[in-house]
This record gives sequence, structure tokens and C-alpha cells, in this order.
Amino acid sequence: MDESIDLLAFKICHFLVLRVILWCGPFCRGGKMEINLPDTEFQLDVEDLDEAENEEEDLEHPGICGHAGLSRKFAHHYQQQLSANFLLPYSAQLDAESSLWMQEIKEGLAKSVILGDFRPGLIIWSTRLEQYMRLFGRKFTKEDHIQLVKLYFELVTDANMEVSLISRMCQILCDLLRKTELISPTDLQLSWRKLYETYERIQYDRDQWHGLLQVPDSLGTNFTLVLNCCRCYFPQDATREMLDTWRPLLCPHAPSMKKGIRYFAHFLPTVMAPGEEHWRLWFDEFLGLWLSFASVTSWENDIISLFCRLALDNLGRVDWTPYISVIFTKFLRNLRLPVGKKRVKLTGEKKSFDIASAAIWPACMLHEDLCLTALEDLFKAVELYFHPSNYGDWTAKLSSMLMKIPQCIVGRVNLERYKKPSWLPAVPVTAHLSDDRIRRFALAMKPILLLNMYSKHIGMRLETLFALKNLAELVPDLIVPELLERLYPALDSLTEPHRLTASMSAVTICMRSLFSIEQGRSHVLPLLMAVLPGIDSNDYRKSTCTFSFLTCLVSMVPLEDCSDSADRTDLSEEERSLCHASAGFEEFALQCFDRCLMYISNSTNDLHGRHDSVSRDINERMTREEKFTRLGMSSLVATIIYQCSDQICASVLQQLYSFVSSRYLSYNHYTGAAVASFCAMAVRLRPAVAEKVIFEPILKLLRDRVRIAAKDLAVNEEMDEEIAWTVKLAAEVLGSSGRIVLNSQRSSLVQCMETLLLTKCSLLYKLVVVLFRSCLRGLLLTFPTNMRSVNSEELDVAPDEFLPIRHWCQSIPQRSLKVEWYVPNDAEVDFAEELIRQFLEPALEILRFHADGSQPLDRKELERTLLLVEMFVAGAAIRFPFDSATVNQILPCETAVKIYSISPDPIICTSEREILIAGRPARQYLFDVIQPVLRKISLDDEDDVKSIKIILRIFRSLMFFRGLENEEVQSRIKGHIVTGKQLGRNLGFRNEQLRLLLFERLAIQHLRRHYDHRGSPLTKLRLAVLMEMIQLATGPYRDIRILGQNYFTDGMNNIRFAYRAFVDEILNKLDQSLGDVEQKAQMKGSLYLILGGRGGSLVNKHDWHTLAKCFPALLKVASDSRTATAIFDKLAERMDRNFSTTMICIHAAEGASRVADEMLNLLDPAVIGSTDERSAQRVVVWNKRLEESAENERLFLSLSHSLIDFVRERITKPKNFHFALFVLSFLVRRDVALSVDLANVFMDNWANTSSDKARALAKHPILSVMRCIKRPIIRTTLNGLDKNVPKESMGAPQAGIRSDNLWLCFDENQLPRNEKEYESTIFVDKAHHGYYGFPDSLRVASPVKDQVIAGDMPSSLSSVERAVYDKMMEEAYVEILIRLMSVEDSKQHGKFDQFTYWIFRTLFRHFEDAFLPIFLPHLTRLVSSKDEHQHRCAAEILSGIVRGSKRWPYKKLLHMWDVVTPLLKTALANLSTESLADWGVFAQFANEGDARRNFPLIKIFFELPRTDTSFQSSSRLYVLQSAFFGSFDWRRKELHTKILDLMKDRIEEPYRDRVAWTLSNLFRNEIHLPTTNQSIQQTPRLVDFLTEYYDKIKALLLPPNHLNHLNHLNYLNHLIPGQGEPAMAIFKTLVKMISQTVILSLSFGPPQLQWFLPLLLRFENDSRDEELRNDCLTALACLSQIALSLPEIEEMLTQVETVVGDQTGNVPWRDRVLALGHLQTVVFNNFFTIKSNSDWVQRVHRLAVQNLENESLEVRETASVTLAGLVQCGFISLEKSFLDQFFRKSTTKYRLGEEKSAKALLTRHAGILGLTAYISAFPYSVAIHTPDILVILSGHVNDPQPINQTVSNAIKDFRRTHLDNWSEHKKLFSEDQLERLTDLLVSPTYYA
Repeated sequence: MDESIDLLAFKICHFLVLRVILWCGPFCRGGKMEINLPDTEFQLDVEDLDEAENEEEDLEHPGICGHAGLSRKFAHHYQQQLSANFLLPYSAQLDAESSLWMQEIKEGLAKSVILGDFRPGLIIWSTRLEQYMRLFGRKFTKEDHIQLVKLYFELVTDANMEVSLISRMCQILCDLLRKTELISPTDLQLSWRKLYETYERIQYDRDQWHGLLQVPDSLGTNFTLVLNCCRCYFPQDATREMLDTWRPLLCPHAPSMKKGIRYFAHFLPTVMAPGEEHWRLWFDEFLGLWLSFASVTSWENDIISLFCRLALDNLGRVDWTPYISVIFTKFLRNLRLPVGKKRVKLTGEKKSFDIASAAIWPACMLHEDLCLTALEDLFKAVELYFHPSNYGDWTAKLSSMLMKIPQCIVGRVNLERYKKPSWLPAVPVTAHLSDDRIRRFALAMKPILLLNMYSKHIGMRLETLFALKNLAELVPDLIVPELLERLYPALDSLTEPHRLTASMSAVTICMRSLFSIEQGRSHVLPLLMAVLPGIDSNDYRKSTCTFSFLTCLVSMVPLEDCSDSADRTDLSEEERSLCHASAGFEEFALQCFDRCLMYISNSTNDLHGRHDSVSRDINERMTREEKFTRLGMSSLVATIIYQCSDQICASVLQQLYSFVSSRYLSYNHYTGAAVASFCAMAVRLRPAVAEKVIFEPILKLLRDRVRIAAKDLAVNEEMDEEIAWTVKLAAEVLGSSGRIVLNSQRSSLVQCMETLLLTKCSLLYKLVVVLFRSCLRGLLLTFPTNMRSVNSEELDVAPDEFLPIRHWCQSIPQRSLKVEWYVPNDAEVDFAEELIRQFLEPALEILRFHADGSQPLDRKELERTLLLVEMFVAGAAIRFPFDSATVNQILPCETAVKIYSISPDPIICTSEREILIAGRPARQYLFDVIQPVLRKISLDDEDDVKSIKIILRIFRSLMFFRGLENEEVQSRIKGHIVTGKQLGRNLGFRNEQLRLLLFERLAIQHLRRHYDHRGSPLTKLRLAVLMEMIQLATGPYRDIRILGQNYFTDGMNNIRFAYRAFVDEILNKLDQSLGDVEQKAQMKGSLYLILGGRGGSLVNKHDWHTLAKCFPALLKVASDSRTATAIFDKLAERMDRNFSTTMICIHAAEGASRVADEMLNLLDPAVIGSTDERSAQRVVVWNKRLEESAENERLFLSLSHSLIDFVRERITKPKNFHFALFVLSFLVRRDVALSVDLANVFMDNWANTSSDKARALAKHPILSVMRCIKRPIIRTTLNGLDKNVPKESMGAPQAGIRSDNLWLCFDENQLPRNEKEYESTIFVDKAHHGYYGFPDSLRVASPVKDQVIAGDMPSSLSSVERAVYDKMMEEAYVEILIRLMSVEDSKQHGKFDQFTYWIFRTLFRHFEDAFLPIFLPHLTRLVSSKDEHQHRCAAEILSGIVRGSKRWPYKKLLHMWDVVTPLLKTALANLSTESLADWGVFAQFANEGDARRNFPLIKIFFELPRTDTSFQSSSRLYVLQSAFFGSFDWRRKELHTKILDLMKDRIEEPYRDRVAWTLSNLFRNEIHLPTTNQSIQQTPRLVDFLTEYYDKIKALLLPPNHLNHLNHLNYLNHLIPGQGEPAMAIFKTLVKMISQTVILSLSFGPPQLQWFLPLLLRFENDSRDEELRNDCLTALACLSQIALSLPEIEEMLTQVETVVGDQTGNVPWRDRVLALGHLQTVVFNNFFTIKSNSDWVQRVHRLAVQNLENESLEVRETASVTLAGLVQCGFISLEKSFLDQFFRKSTTKYRLGEEKSAKALLTRHAGILGLTAYISAFPYSVAIHTPDILVILSGHVNDPQPINQTVSNAIKDFRRTHLDNWSEHKKLFSEDQLERLTDLLVSPTYYA
């Protein structure tokens, strides 16, 4: 569908149709709506259903459905209940149910943990706990709540817990802690250190990277959510302990910085009790750290999220005032908005911080005056970027950030004014947002919202509409009138449909606020009538928006005629007027229905006779347009029906009946289905009125037509359209009838059904059986009925005083809700049983006779009979209980605890009366009848696909169906959540909402109990059904296989661990010969069953019995069909994405067991047994656990050996071979001894000459093998280092190089010179150690002499080590390996392979120099070659050798350098363009770590012979740069200084690009933290470098008059003999360096960078050197777009003033033009920083205004553009006084030809330029002075040049930018002004 369609309309009406999905009778089940609406920004969380629960108010519901209510004391006994449960018709039964469930859950969880039954026990009871919280909320005591939290906390933090279990437990722990206010820190304390250790193990365990530990993708996210929930329960001293622990990680030059900041962001508590301010320990330090960086760093998202959380949790307690300008400048720069005409994009990093944080933070600071002012400035600055014509890369991000701010403000106001008191600290009253402040914010934001609502981007429009909704709730009088002003003209326009739909959508979403403004209700009827023409079958987009608009408005307004009450004396004038107006509701309802029916009539003309299937497939055949049309129309019709009075309803329904009875629509077209559903809605929603007008007439119509056509039905096989349409109508109304059907002529209805069943037409028969399903559903389903938006009984108003107009858009508290339920009684159940006896039982007998062969049926009769059975099952299943008795339950696996509940299925009826069939339980009886039929079909007529499909659907219903499908309920839940966010009340008490929303929430609470079958028991019936499904899922027919596989997968999802009962059956079907088609189909079906669906594949199950069976069976599949190959690929993909390490040895969770013991001790000993009994059971069970662990290990080894044997054979299909090798890679583990054979397999395949894929698959496992055999690193602890670290305020250490960490820094004079010194030196490889202080105890690797060294090889090696050693010592093997690695293969080896590097690094680390003699000849050959691939291979191996040697003994290391140094020199001498990047990576990897160890390599890098060519020198510089700046090390200051000296020596060389890049990388890491030690220079300083070289090039800034007649360089040489060319060469290098430094620099630059601004401006205009010109342009763009420090801004303004304000004539006009454009861009990118200084603002203003009178026309015009831009973004405002000056200047007198006239003309032009700047500053609006200025400009049209041209251009631009909205803009002009302006804007015609 076209993206321009306004999807908001579909979103809004989505809920209202889904609400009536179950009310539309059988159609909704057979052809349910499946409309996938585009996602919006917010997440659909089912927990949102429970957010409005207010326990204190909602728990007391006296007299609801017989429930006497609960006392307030008892209500507080539980943490939080779902108040909707008290309104359910069976609420009296829920207490007993919940008590039983909770008792079972606590017992099951505790025993599962104590006995180590993590699977299935812990999983199943955790699932049960989730189901309990969905259905009952947190209905447990605080003590139980705390115990559950502690239990899951201990499980999550248990060191031996399986990672997939941790992820699952994290989800439940988050659910338990979601409502923080329920448990205070005084009730619960959690250990932060346990969470830290677990987080470190999860996120940073090196075993994960090496492939030894497979972690679920969801684990990181889930654990982060746990941290969010737990941190408010950390102990008081946690903050200080965290700071001491993680501060040493804060090194900006190391990856540990991101790690440390992430720790702080996740762990630091910010919610604190009143009086506690632990955040002050880090606030100034971290804020200063963040503000020290000008660019967006990799850790900025984390630190901003920390600040946002601090601001949110401490509203009014943190003073943000000093930082607001810097914060907003960062926000504005983060948007990367284009400024100016030369929009040069920076090529640096594109990282940006989180959008949500950017919205939350300003909302939390809004109580600060400066913040509100800054927001006003921000909105003004970006306003024009929201105009629909301004679209670019920035648009979506800009919109997403700003549109979320209103939502955050609404949340804050709710927190301040409506939050229920709890232990959480309240917002100080002084920090509350006042109404005036909110109003100011709304006024500032309103213009951009009104622009953005017309955006071309659908996502932006949706965001804008929600922002409008939030603002409309805050200040309705500011928003709603503006929207109405846009809607009314749009309704009259025929040429702007986009404007109409956008305006209508905006008013729709703000509809509730319409009733909050003065005279808002008076718009209701005019709007209703005005939008009716929008229902147009020729424009379905407009129609859908109209449906949405009307649905929303009517749902808030009861359509009742109150004109009779207009004479009441207690009415106001507005109310009296509304009473009179309400007389028009009936006309509206009738016209609306008429238009809807006319729409349907027009749509029916396009049927094309589509009668190929029944109503079940209607949704599949509907186009997207038809789906949305039906969705919108159905919602509108339903809303009108339940909202109108009885009188209006009768008129409307009479009109509807006249329509359906006077014609017949196609039963299988969406129009017919829609009209039939209208009748169903009427019967369901208004039974009293519809019974006589709709229900009985339709049934009479059915009886009459059936009586007339009875004879034809029995013989005619063609479809009777009239009968079909009538049956469709009857089916719909019967499905919604309730007990109305009992009031009609039942016998005649049954007789009619009997007659219809005799039809010979198959299509009609399918409709007839739906009639039975509908009737049964209408009789047996329970549903609420009184759905109107106003119920007088719920309002505290006397009946005689009730006036509907006073309760439009009425919100009520949930406790006041009074709901009437239709609850089936014995009469309805009796009638259902009667139908079953009369129709179903005979049909089952027929099937029984068919199955035993006594009375066989033909295909057609069999299909008809099965269809009848299916419809009866679908209609009566709610009264068919599941066979959940204990005797029927089957445990699919051995378990130590009871895993099934006594009552697994929730209560859904007030009466548990069961419907029997033939005196037996219905589900079992049906299966016993249908199963033989299936067997007979399989034997005698296996190609009867239709019958088998029906049987499959019956089987699926027998397993889980209870009257409603899961998809139906889920769609309704999602629809309710979406609508609650759109039409619900965001501001105010959440438990007060529209009655319709509360009503729907209650209905959903009832529906949720129907479908939730997760954790259902595996019963005998389900086992038998699933076995049959396996047979069908592996049958010969594709359609049946697919359906069987889907249904089987659904069953596996609902029954935990049921797969264990079916694994053997599935795998046995793989073990077949492939001789015929049937066996191939069986194999395909089995493969798909193994692949599984959303519930997971069998190959990913956490069960070694299953895995040990699956993989060997899969490898025996010999088929090479495309299907088999595709499934193997999908299996590998599923494993790669979802496979996680499964525990082999089961360990006890000690901490969790202690909590579980406490839980058990509180339970009844009679139920759980005595302590001694439990202890004895524990001993027995844990002995079994040891046996189970041993069995798991046996299965693991057996699987491993079978796969190894399979791979070694190499006689199978390639896909099987690769799959086996892939699976083996997951079997390398730490907790099981590594197999020699496994190591050999991977080593062999690393050099596999026949398969590139095998070689790729072997690399990672080899790393895993080397990780397993890695010798432990001996570490030593350095204590007391932190005591010598100088401290700043609040305990922050001094950063950088200090006296206490000099021992870590590189000093060539202190390098170890001999073996003793080297092997005694402590080398520290991690760069962050010591930079930001030291920890209490620093753990580092011990000196080489203390490390475990390799012994005599191979005698000292283990078996696995020996296997690797022997392989690498084989010359033939190494030769093959080198050959394969050095061949040209772009797919496998296109660039430096890090895996290869890591493999060689681990090999040489472990075996030291044992392999050097083998590799040296090959390396010599490789580096001597010029081939790119051979060089790449050499680089990978050599980098591994160098890095692997870091703990070798001194002698071996010395020997290694002796042989490697010549190789490296040869390689560097043979560098080529293709191999350069590979040697750069080599240098980066090889030079990592402590430079004192790498000095021999460093000396090689510093060898830069003067005799080299430019390319060679440039290449060596690249390698040097990669070695030092790939990962910057602050400890190498001496080496960095040496590099700087080297670059200074080469700054004039022709390879200036490389010199500049090296310099920029050197200076980019110059960082000045607030705590940096200033007594020692940290790095080479950019300011010193710039100062030194500026003096050498400033002579280039020559007066322009000299450039006119002298060669540039000759003149320089004349001024400074011999220095002209060097100065220019230096300048060219510096220009490139400035660009790169500005882009890459982490911190702010020095003010001296601005010294080069005049030079850059000068040479950007120099066309003689195009390369220099482009470089200057890039440098200017970079300098204009970076963040500037305060000294930089001062220097920038000084330099611009020097250029622009020059009075000597030495500055060309082009320089001034460029300087003004540069100034505009700098100001915008540093908007708030510059604006915070009034002096800077005045200087900028002065620069723009003064240059309006510059002698150069180009400068004047540029100054006007700059002035317009500054006004446009709100940086300066042209007050009336300034405009008066321009007015006066524009009237300056002049006389042509006089000498003084030139000056006068210049002044006059300056005034005109100032006025045009004002016009240009408002391109899409009309400012207050615009009309007057345009009139003045009109008087200058005939002025001399250039004034007339300036005026002409301004008027043309005004016309162009205001044309689209001229109808609105011209209203701001007077008639005289319009006349003058028209003369200017309208060109004279030829005939004039």
C-alpha cells in the first residue's frame, strides 16, 4: 500500500474492530481479521494492560457478581491484584483458584531448586508463575514477594547456572521487580557485587569469543533489565565501592573506558531515600569527564543514560543550570543538521547518542528557567527543518528526538501530581512544573508540530500526532483550536487530500481534548455532519480516515436526542444549545449508515464471481485496501449501534434490515461479510432492540426462503445465492444471540437446519455447518453486554437528573464500573446438548460405521460429515473439558518434583457443567471416533486431502481449543494497548479512563483465561493426537504435511518438554531408503519437524539424550535434494543464532537452595513433608543427579566420537560433512576433557585442499582447542599503588602521567638490557592501568622468570598438545597450509584474517619457537614476493609470531628477533598498494601491549631511509602510524615525541597526505580531563606545533594588490629569500592536517587553530591550485561544524572580525563573503554556547549588520543572507527598533550622478537588504512585520540597481515559499496591503 496513506486512521480503528471480533459470530472465527499494521515507535507490552491498576481504590467492589467485596485490611494483604478480576462473573471462585496455584508454585519452585530439577521442574513452575502474574497480578504477600525475588536473584547470580537458564530467570526476576514501589530497600537488599561478577562472566568472558561458551543472544538484554530493576536495592555503601572498583578503568585511550562507563551506567544507584545523595560522589567528576570531549565517543550513550536516569530519579535535587548551554549544544550538534549553502559532510565517526535520552533529559530539567529558554531557542532554531519541503538524512532523527519530549513531560506531570505515595522519594514542590511553564513550552513547540503533521514520512507523522495528543492533554486550549482551524478549511477543499487526512488524523487523536476546551462540545455535531462526505468509495484513503474520525468521536458521545430537556431550568446556555443540537443525531446516524451501505453497494460491483471458497478464506482474498476499508467501516457501525438511543437504534437497524432483505450480497466477498457482521454487532450489542428488528426478521426470512426452496436444495448442486446470503446472515446473528435464540421458535430453527443439511451444493453446505457453530457459540460463550460510553447507574446522578450531554467523554474510575454479563444458564446448555444429540451424535455414528467398513461413505459425504463435526467442536469446545486428571498425565521425562498442577486450566465459566457425548467425555470420544476414520482414509483413500485437513483441524481443537483462538485474543490485546496509548488518557490517574476502555480491559481479562496453554500437561489424548500429527506431517502430500507440521509445532510450544516423547518417532522416519516418492516425502517432513518453528529446533534443545540422537540421525540423510540442502542450511543458521551451552554436570545452587528451604518451611508440613523426609529425599535425588551428570557426559562423548568418525570417513555428501564439522565446533568445552581425535579433525580440515568451507569452519574450533590447552598465566598482586595517587575533590584521582605511574611509561634509557633484567621486569599490557589511578590490588602477569615455560617438546606435552605439535611439525602439512593461505581467493581471504592471526598467536604462545624453523623458509619466500596474497599470509603469520612471543624466555626472544627482523625489513621494502593495508594491520596487532617489550619492532618501524621513493616513504609512514595510533597508548609519550620530530623533518615532502594523517592521529589523542595532571606534559601539544608553524606560513597572507601583478611564490621568495615554496608546502600539509585533526579529535582544539582561518578563507578562493582550494574548503567545513570551547569561540570571532572588518583594503571581498558564511555555520553548531554570552551575541549581530553597508555588493548580499539565517534560527531577533533603522535607511535620499549619491545609495540598499533579510527569515510563515515590509519594498521596485533586483528577488522568493499556504497567509494582510502585494505578485497578462 502507498506509504502516503495515513496509517494513524487504521491504528485508531484497529481496536474498535478487534473489540467486536468475537461479537461478530462465526465469521470472526472462520475469517478473522489478520491485518498487520505498521509498527510505531512504542513497544506493545502486554504488561501495559496492568499499569492502570490501583489496588487501594479498586480492591473494594461490594456486590459485584455476588462477590461481597474485600475489607481494606485484607486488600493490603496482597501486593497487587488485578482489579478487573473482581468484575468477572466467576470472581467468587478466583480466590480459591489463586490460593491453590500459589501454593503449588511455591512448592514446585522450592523443590525444583533444592533437588536440582532445573529441567523440567524449574522451567515449568517458572512458566506457571508467569501465567499466575498474567491472570492474578502480584497477588501474593510481601513476604512471598520478597522470597520469590531472592530465589530468582540467587538463581541469576549462581556461578554454575547454565546461561540459557540465567536468561530465562532474568525475565521472571524483572517481572517480579517491575513495580518498584511494592518493595522498599528497607525490605530487601541485593548484592551488587554478585550481579557484577555475573555480568562480567556473561559479557566479558573470553571463552565466549573463543567458542567455548555459547550464550543466548537475549541474555545481555535480559540481564541489563535485571540491573535496572535491582540497583535501587543495593546497600548504602555500594556507590563508593563501585567507584573504587571501576575508576581505574577510565582511560579514554583504551577500550576499558567504555567498559567502565557502562558499568557505572548500569550499576550506579540513583533512586535514593530522602536525605541521601550518594550521587554527589561522582556527579561533578563524570559530568566534567563528559564535557571534556567535543566529539561523540563510543561510551557517550552510556554516560548520557546515566545522567538522564539521575535527572529522572532526582527531579529538583540536581542543579543543572551551569551545564544547560553545553548540554543543548551537544544535543543540537548530535542532530547533524545542514547549515549554509556549502553542505560538506564530515567523513568522521557518525556515532550519536540515544534519542530517548535526548528527550528525557530536557524534560527532567524543565523546572530550570534556563532549560525552558534553551528549549524555546532550540525549537526556534530547528523550526524550518520540519517544513515538509525540507527533507534529508537528518529528518527522522530530528523528529524522533523532539516529538518524544511532550510524552516525557506528561510523564513528569503525572509523577508530580498524580503519583500514589510510596517509599520512592517525592518530587520537591519547588520543582513542580507550573501551568505557566508548561504553557510556555507548548507555545514554543506548537509551530514545529503544526508543520510536522504534514510530513511526507509516515513515521514522523505518527510521532507528531502522539506529541500533539500529549500537548493537547496538557494545554488543550492551545492545541485543539489550532487543529480545528486547519480541519474546517481542509474539509471544504477538494484539491488537497493530504492536508485533509493529516488534519483529520490530528483532530482524531486529540479528540478527548476537544471536550476540555471552552465551547468544545459545540463542535461535535458540526464535525459529525461535515466529515460525512469523506465516506467515498472512490477514495478509500480518505474514507478510512473518515471512519476513524467518526468512530473516535461517536465513541465518546452518546447519540441521544436531548431536545426534550432543553426547557430544564438548571441548564446553562451552552447545555441548552447542545440539547437542541442533539436532535440532529438521528439524522447523522441514518445518513452515516446510508453512506456506509452505499459504499458497500458500489464495492459489490467488483465481485467477478469469486465463489471458489467459503468465508474461512475471505481474509486471504481481500486486498489490503479492502481490509482497511472493512476494518474502519465495521468499527464505525459498531460504535454507532452501541452509542445511540433505543429510538435511533431502532431506526438505524430498520434501515440495515431493509438493505439486507431487499438484496443479496456475495457471501464470500468482504462486503457481504461486513454487512452480515453489522447484523451480528446489532444483536450482540443491543439485543433488546435488535431482537425484534434484526434477529427475528432474519430468522423468519431464513425459514421462509428455506421452505420455498426446500425441494430444490435436495436435488440442485448449484449455489442458490439468495439462500447462501440468508444463511450467512443467520449464522452471524446466531453467533451473537445469547439467550435470544431461546425466545424464538427453536423448533422451527432446528427444522430449518435439518432441511439445509440436505443440500447437495457443497459450497452451501459449508455455510450451513457454520450455522451450527455460530448457534453453539452464541449459546455457550460468556461475554459482557452493556458497552455504552455512559451508564447512568455508574454516575452519582439521580435518574431524573441524568442528562447525557453532561457526560460526553466521561471518564470514570474502574471501581465504579458496573458490567452486565451474558452467562449461559442451564437452558442454554440444554439446548446445546439437544443440538449435539440431534445432529452431532448421528454424524459420529455415521463416521463410526464408515471406519469399520459397514457403511462406507464417498468422499463428498465424508467431507460433509467431518465438516459438521468440526463446526460442532468449534462451537461447543468451551464446554468440553480437557482430560487433565492426574491419571491421564504423562511425564515426557524423569523428574524429581511434581511438574503439573492439580488445576492447570483457568476458570472461564461460573458453572463447570460439562457437555458429554453419548455419556462420555467429549474430547476423548471425538478422538476415538475420528482416529479410525483417519486410519481408514490413510489405507484406502490417502489422497483425500480435504478430509484429512478437516481431521487435522479437529485434532488441533481437541488438544487446546476452548472457544477462542490464541491469535484472536492476542490481536484484541494488542488493539487495546494501541488504542489505550492513542485514545486513552495519558495525563491524570490511570484508573480513570473512558468507560469503553475500562470495559474492554475487563473483557480482555476474561478472554486471556481462554487461550494461555503454555505449560499444559502432556495427557494421553494429546499424546495420541500428536502421534497422529507426526504421521500426517510426514505424509506424501505437501499441503497436509505443512498443516501437520504447523499444528505439531504449536503443540510443542504449549507442552513443555513434550518433544522428548516424540524424538524417536521423528528420527525413525529419517532412517529410510530413498527408493520412492513417499519415503522422500517422509524424510522431508521429518526434517521440517526437526527444524521446528518458533518454539525452537530439536538441535537446539537443552537435552543430551535428544542431541545424541538427532545429530547422528541427521548425518545419515543421504538426500541431495534442494529441500534437504535448504533445511541443513537452516539448521546451521538456527544453531549459530540460538544454540547455547547446555550443562553436563548438574550443580546445586547453594544460595537459591537456602532461600528455597525458607520457602518450604513456611508451607504446610502435611503437604510438603517433614524436614527429615525432605532431607532424605534430597540425598536420594542428588545421588541420582550424579548419575544423571555421568550419563550426560557419556552421551556427550558418544555424540562427539560419532561425529568425529563421520567426519574422518569423508565419504558422504558435502552438506553432511560440513554440517558435522559445524556441529563439532560446538562440542569443544572446558568442563569435559578435550579429545585428541577432535583436535586432529580440526587441524586436518584447516589444511583441507578440497573444501574452502571446511577450512573456514575449522578456524574457530582450533582457537577453542588452543584456549583449552593454554597454560595458566602466573599473576602477581601489586598492593598499595593507589596510596601514592594524588586525589582531586570527591576522591577522583589525577589522570594521566604522574610521578607514581612513570614506571609504566616507555623510557628508552630504562629498557631491560640483558636476560636478568628482562626476565625480572613486570610488563603491563593493559593500557588503562595507572591512567586514572590504581585499584587497591593490581593483578598483573608475573615476570617471565616466574611463568610456566614450555618443557622439552614433544616429551613434555599432553596428548592433545602432542597432536597439534605433530601436525605443525610436518613440513608437508605446513607447505599445504601456506599454499592455501597465500592463494588468490577473494571470498575466503580478501583481507587480513584475524582468525588466522589469532591461531598463529596461540600456537607460538604455547609452543614458543618450536615451529620457527619450519616456517622461516616459507616466510622468506613470501616476503620476497610482490604478490598481494603472499604478503597477506606473511603478515598474518608474523603478527602471530611477534604477539605470541611476549612471554618467551629472553634467549628465545632474542633469537626470534634475529630471524624476524630481516624478514620485516624485506617486507617493508617490498610494499605495494595492495599489501599496504595488511601490513598496517600487522603493525597494529604486533605493537600492542607494553612498548618496553616491543622495542626491537619499534626500531624497525622508525627506520625511514631518505633514499626511499615517495611511495615507499609514504607506505612506511602508514605502517608506523598504524603501529602507534591503531590503538593509542598514553605510556609512549617519548615515542610520540619522536614521531612528531620525524614528521617535522618531513613536513615539506610531497607525500603530505600521509604526513598530515600521521600528525592528526598524533594530536587527536591530546585530551584534557578536569583531573589531568598539569605538572607533567602528557603528549606532544598541538598548540606548540601550531604556534611554531604559523610563524612560518603567515607571510602567505599577502595583500591582494600584490597578487595582481606578481607571481605568488616569486613574491614570497622576494620577501623571504628561499622560503616561498617551503612555506606553501608546509601550508598544504597543515591544511590537510587541520581537516583530519578536527574530524578525529576527541577533545576541544586549541584557540590557535582559528589563526589559520584567514589563510583558509584566502586560498579557498584561489583557483590556481584546485587541490589546495578543495582542501581549504574541507578544512573550513570541518572548523565550522565542530564544537568549540570558550577560548576557541573568542578567537574565532576575533579572526572573523579581522577579515570582515578590515579597513585597510588588504582583504578581498571573497574572503569576507566566505567569512560571513562560516560565521553563520559556526554559530548554529555552537548555538547555545555562543548565545549564553551576550557580548558574543552583540559581536555576531554587529558583524552581520555592519556589512550590509560594505562597498562590495557580494558582501552586502551575503551579510543579508547571514542576518536572515541568524534571525531564522532565533539567535538574534530583529526588534522594532532595528527594523526602524532599516526603514530609515531604505528612505535615504539620493540623486543619480552626484558623488555623494553613491554613499546614499549604499545606505539605501543596506536598509532594503535588512528588510529583505527579515522576509527571508520567515520563508513559510508571515511574521508580524512582514505585511508592512512588503508594502515598503513595493515602493522600491523602480529604484536603481542593485536595489530593484534585490526587491524583485525577495518578492519572487516570498511568492514561491508562500504559495502552498497562501489561502491562510493572506488573511494576515489588510485589503490595501493585499492590493499592493497583488500588483507585485501577479504578472500582467498580454491582454492587459
